[in-house]
Amino acid sequence: MPGSAARTTPSASGRSALETLYREHAGFVWRAVRRLGVPEAAAEDVVQEVFLVVRRRLPEYEGRGAPTSWLYAIARGVAANHRRGRARADRRLRVVPEPRPLPSPEDEVGRADAAARVRDFLATLDLDQREVFVLVDVEGLSGPEVAEALGINLNVAYSRLRLARRKLRRFVADRLEPEDPS
Repeated sequence: MPGSAARTTPSASGRSALETLYREHAGFVWRAVRRLGVPEAAAEDVVQEVFLVVRRRLPEYEGRGAPTSWLYAIARGVAANHRRGRARADRRLRVVPEPRPLPSPEDEVGRADAAARVRDFLATLDLDQREVFVLVDVEGLSGPEVAEALGINLNVAYSRLRLARRKLRRFVADRLEPEDPS
């Protein structure tokens, strides 16, 4: 089609018209997008988007009415698109939780040491006590829930838990006592 090349690549007169429009009205477009709610930091980018649309639609402009009216209509649409895009980005950011700070190497070593001590303690318990202790004190289940899950009497569950906790106190006390330097 003969007219299609003119639409994708502006002619010299089209380029000149675009340059003239930009030179004479870029300030107006910038003020318009600012009044339409575009933050100052993004205004220059939005003005550039407006003139990209102007470049594409320049062959459609027939010169009826003031160019500022035509430019304002385009700026209004581009500013609305920008605001919608910012609103979508803001909604996505609200959904994303704040990242937690990375643990320090000392924290990681401490965590690994604590995990090893817990594993060492759990290894001292018989299977029945370990099951009840882990389900109650690690997983947070209640005594009745544990008794039901294991198919045991509630008093038996509490007895096993009491024995496991007593062993835990002894285990911790043994490790907190200062070692004999001799």
